[in-house]
Amino acid sequence: MSITKITKDLKGHDKDFPPVHLWNPKLCEGQEFYIDRQGNWFYNDSPIKNFKLTKLFSTVIRKDEDEYFLITPHEKVPLKVELAPYKIIDYTFLDNYILLSTNFDYDFILNKTNTTKLIKDNESSIPIVHVRNNIDGFFDRNTYYNLIDYALKNDFIENNSLYVPSRNLNHIIGKIA
Repeated sequence: MSITKITKDLKGHDKDFPPVHLWNPKLCEGQEFYIDRQGNWFYNDSPIKNFKLTKLFSTVIRKDEDEYFLITPHEKVPLKVELAPYKIIDYTFLDNYILLSTNFDYDFILNKTNTTKLIKDNESSIPIVHVRNNIDGFFDRNTYYNLIDYALKNDFIENNSLYVPSRNLNHIIGKIA
């Protein structure tokens, strides 16, 4: 997988996400891409420190069943993900909804489609949010604690669960012990 080739393959897809759901290239194994629990990207055990490169990669992620892949028209490369590909790093309250921001400058509204769920990780429940096209994100620590504080201050508790309201729906963010 050549960075120059990927960039060339994706030319013309600058404004929206490329249509990876339409591409069915052969599986290309041998490279190892990995996203750790903090949202750091690795290639063959080496950190990828180039933000523009990881941002480019974040636009060509596809989830098939329970596995993630980096997809171009010519290559399908496995992507191991510890928690989720996107990290939610900020939020904004607007009218009756919450706008979430990812680590790759992608914003979306917490709504019926882009909602939260709790997953089990060891002994904990972790909130995950649907970001786009069957691809999830996790909340960074600051954002998560601020949302918990907001939910507690406003008594957004139902059935021993904390939630934040957005688009007239309650989006679960944690359990009360």
